[in-house]
Amino acid sequence: MPEKDFEILINAETVIRVYRNTESGRLISFAIVLLIFHGDDWIDIQRFDTAHGCPHLDILGKKGGLLQKIWYDDLSSKQVYSLAISTFKSNHEQIKAQFLAH
Repeated sequence: MPEKDFEILINAETVIRVYRNTESGRLISFAIVLLIFHGDDWIDIQRFDTAHGCPHLDILGKKGGLLQKIWYDDLSSKQVYSLAISTFKSNHEQIKAQFLAH
């Protein structure tokens, strides 16, 4: 299974880290993680992945850890993969504010 890892730089303090596995050009699994530089370290504040056999979103809070899990069992992994990247690019500031507030 070919693995590919890369980053999408949003700004100096925000990055999207992408991990994906494909087989014969078909997306098998992925993790797409939104990270911010906070304090003196990079921390993940939200992530889409295919763990547990189904694409989902983990909403995290600074104080509360995992706040919510949203399942996307009605979408394909490829659709959720695209959704994840576009969501993080468009909404990273709101996601960051939500993370820091919780």
